[in-house]
Amino acid sequence: MRLNWIDTADDLANFCKSIGKKPLAVDTESDHFHAYNAQVCLIQLATEEAAALVDPLALEAHEMAPLFEILEDQEVCKVLHAARNDIIEMDRDYGVGLNNLFDTQIAARFLNYERNSLNWMLEELIGVDTGDQYQRYDWTTRPLPEEVQRYAGDDVRHLLELRQRFTEELKEEGWFEAFNQQCTYVAGASVHRSKEFDPEKWRKLRGADRLNGRDRAALAALFKYRHQLCEELNQSAVTFFPNAALMRLVKYKPTDLGQMANIKGMPQALVDDHGQGIIDVIAASKADPIPPEELPDDERDRRPRPSEAERARYNALRKWRNQKADQLQIPSPFIGTNATFGELAAAAPGTVDELLRIDGILPWHCELFGDDLLAICRGS
Repeated sequence: MRLNWIDTADDLANFCKSIGKKPLAVDTESDHFHAYNAQVCLIQLATEEAAALVDPLALEAHEMAPLFEILEDQEVCKVLHAARNDIIEMDRDYGVGLNNLFDTQIAARFLNYERNSLNWMLEELIGVDTGDQYQRYDWTTRPLPEEVQRYAGDDVRHLLELRQRFTEELKEEGWFEAFNQQCTYVAGASVHRSKEFDPEKWRKLRGADRLNGRDRAALAALFKYRHQLCEELNQSAVTFFPNAALMRLVKYKPTDLGQMANIKGMPQALVDDHGQGIIDVIAASKADPIPPEELPDDERDRRPRPSEAERARYNALRKWRNQKADQLQIPSPFIGTNATFGELAAAAPGTVDELLRIDGILPWHCELFGDDLLAICRGS
């Protein structure tokens, strides 16, 4: 199957026109490892006849409208593997959703396969040699080397074959309807939620809980400064200003560039380009108020404590779920996540209609488990 590179509006429109209502395999690649604010850098598409790599970095959002229409078209089945992140990232960058999802990872988990990674499926079920992996590749690179394009294309070339295989097996095992509902739920629930910078998140760094007061002040100041730098340069902290370097700066508090360069593991580019700024921040932090060892209660993210009856329902629901999952040989989160059961325990529904108002409770749950769930909520 020939792999087309698409970086013009006309080529994308023509490829989308050729898709019609045929099932479409989809994948995306983003620059999480290298960028502070990630973006979709590549979109892989495949039908049974053709495959394409779409370059969203070369296209305006309005030029991608033909593809967006297909993604949201209920009549076109979109086949993805572990689709949640792909859907969230398309929503983040373009405000686009996805309808009629067939998720091969969800299928493999319903079918109790030994493993459910795409590489394992391609190698063990399709017989494809997946070759080199590029999970940490910089997907903003242009032009993409031929071997990288081939790797990206392989992520979608065989998804339609997996769909055909899994559809038959899901029907044989009696899970096809439950699988479809699960996919619909995942597609609808996978939306981007922006997160504001939390200036107190330095407290979660390894070793932060052992720092003295003045070191805590230095770390808090450096943590905020790192955020400003990473956002300004759009470089990820893990590659540009890693946590280990942050903690060593707090420990040694260099006062000149020479001292900073001699700190083990300190990225040289960080010293060369931003070393003096870091030194200035450390020096200024000596006058900063000392952060408390722990945040006051009113600044913590605390949820109301559940009642004794609610805790009993929650524990009973989880125990029942784990036993049922073992019996049916499906993942326990498919029956209900901890979050869903927390909401269920708090609401204590008394009818099936009330059950269905709980986020994550689907019609197939009510059909198979409704009586059990209601009985547990009643305490019987």
